[in-house]
Amino acid sequence: MNFIQPWMLLALPLVAVPIIIHLVNQRRFQTVPWAAMMFLMQASRMSAGYTKLRQWLILLMRALAVACLIFFTSRPLASGLIGLLGSRSSEVAIVLLDRSPSMQETQAGSGATKLQGALQQLSGTLKTLGVQRVVVFDTASEKPIEFESPGAMVSDPSLVANGLTSDIPGMLERALLYVKNNRTGNVNVWICSDMRESDWRSRDGRWAADREGFISLPQEVRFQVLDLGAASAENRSIRILSAKRVKGPQGVELSLSFRIERTLGSGAPTALQIPVEIEVGGARSVVNVDLQSESAEVNDYRIALSSENDNAGLDKGWGLVRCPGDTNPADNTSYFVYEKPAARHTVIVSDNPRVIEAIELCTNISPEQAIECETETVASSQLDSIDWNAVALVVWHEQLPEGRSLELLTQFIAQGGQVLLFPPETPNDTAALGIQWTGWQTLDSKAKPDAESAEGDATLAKVLQWRNDSELLGNTLNGAPLPVGQLGIKRICKLQAEGTVLAAMSDELPLLMRIDAAGSAKNGVYVCTTTPSMRDSTLASDGIVMYIAIQRVLAAGSERIGSTRMVTVGQPVSTLLDAASQAAGDSTVLTNQYAQNTGVYRTSDLLIAQNRLGDEDSGKLVSAETLSSLFGALNWSRIEVGASAKSLVQEIWRWFLIIMLVAMVVEAMLCMPKRRVVPMTKVN
Repeated sequence: MNFIQPWMLLALPLVAVPIIIHLVNQRRFQTVPWAAMMFLMQASRMSAGYTKLRQWLILLMRALAVACLIFFTSRPLASGLIGLLGSRSSEVAIVLLDRSPSMQETQAGSGATKLQGALQQLSGTLKTLGVQRVVVFDTASEKPIEFESPGAMVSDPSLVANGLTSDIPGMLERALLYVKNNRTGNVNVWICSDMRESDWRSRDGRWAADREGFISLPQEVRFQVLDLGAASAENRSIRILSAKRVKGPQGVELSLSFRIERTLGSGAPTALQIPVEIEVGGARSVVNVDLQSESAEVNDYRIALSSENDNAGLDKGWGLVRCPGDTNPADNTSYFVYEKPAARHTVIVSDNPRVIEAIELCTNISPEQAIECETETVASSQLDSIDWNAVALVVWHEQLPEGRSLELLTQFIAQGGQVLLFPPETPNDTAALGIQWTGWQTLDSKAKPDAESAEGDATLAKVLQWRNDSELLGNTLNGAPLPVGQLGIKRICKLQAEGTVLAAMSDELPLLMRIDAAGSAKNGVYVCTTTPSMRDSTLASDGIVMYIAIQRVLAAGSERIGSTRMVTVGQPVSTLLDAASQAAGDSTVLTNQYAQNTGVYRTSDLLIAQNRLGDEDSGKLVSAETLSSLFGALNWSRIEVGASAKSLVQEIWRWFLIIMLVAMVVEAMLCMPKRRVVPMTKVN
């Protein structure tokens, strides 16, 4: 039990006042022996036990009345949160608010979403605790939002749900800076979230810095985690994987691929058929998808856009895929745009083009009839003459760029372009784009050569590990893995870099890396530590892996070319939406919040389809053990929030008032004199 005015409990010793008065009254009279009373005393001994019990009950009722009066004035709180606030509250409350799409899920037993329920319950709690001012941090707002009263949070339009995935460690970082700059007293930080791993980012290195920063503060900081991740009914989500305008036997067609995922609720059938609505250019159609487990994919579903004789066709447009409504409408729709494929243009910068001529061959072979591929080879001094708006991929096989070349490449990456770097023959000490070459190393094979293989050279080492869930080396559409393990590597160029290893010869020798520090939102910088030359590897002779990887990185780079974009909420292109108009999406979204919400938007030059981040479809929650390790030595507690309570805490002073009145009534009844019965005398 907690109290809003705990200092009133200092008056609890007053409970002893009735007992003290009783003892004093007993000493006011002197006992004088009197022979005549001896017979009366003996006669009344039979009722002495009842008299003493009544006296003790009277004292108990009086002490209970005084105690209830003291508890009543201290304003006690009742909840299931022992030690919620200790005995302290704060005039300012800091709230870290999760507004991600998953927070739009409807709470069981309530018509409100998780976000609405959290705001209502938190508002009632802070009002009960006497908090005067609330400071709210979220991922969408760069600056904190301040409210003069807790109730103002509930109806504020800036705190509605959006399409952004929350960044809890980032919000903690900003809250720490706020506490330091404003010199607040004891601080209560309330974190409202449905505990999705995608929002908490438990492996993020910022957690350690945040934890140490709060521990070093001179004032006390308490964290209250409002857990809204309670299991709910079955939820389904749909996501567009690709939308391409292709030429089919009957004319121009739209090729769609999409995935459906679901979270199984209690009693939900394991297999069902889901009608998926597809809308293109105002025309609607329905395709039934059989869902046998937790997910299903539909690949290359064709929709006719024009007939073979219609020369005009549809060069550009937009559409959406939608699954039936459920507990969370935020993930029931996914948007797409399409247009006539632009040419996939590759620029090769090399000091020895013959070493990587196999790369040029891969970039020139189109994977589809409708896609044109073209390649040009230039020197680093000629980069200023390139039309960068038409380039999808830059293959760099020279010393690492510097000066003007580095500036142009950095701008290209920031705009969604892809860069693939190969080591030069004699690398220098230049460091750029987050990497630095350190020199070549010859590898020795640890496996016996295959006698039947033409490549049975004992000096060719094999790739030991690779990520089949990565962008470049992922499995094919039918689930078959790429034959990366069949590649033979004779030598690699060692490097210093920080990034994600996609393939490696050993734990210390990466073969293919994605450089996260230099990458754009599409992770556009890749490094291969060998070349396709026969003196270095079998990348050229076993060319299927290299061709597929090159075409995948080309496809990612070509997304920046043309007048359509398919992006996720929060990408840099979202800044263009400030002057856009909405073609599809939630019509209630304010124009200054287009960059935070999914939909289709038009600018003067672009048609943009914006969807939620892929991690939002994952139902993985932060475990109790992980949460404990994230907060470490900080003073924190976890509160499981239900849908029925209007406030997380309630004042229960009324109960103490009732108990006090009952105690006074019982005390009065016990003090009433015993009714005497006068015997009747029979008269003759």
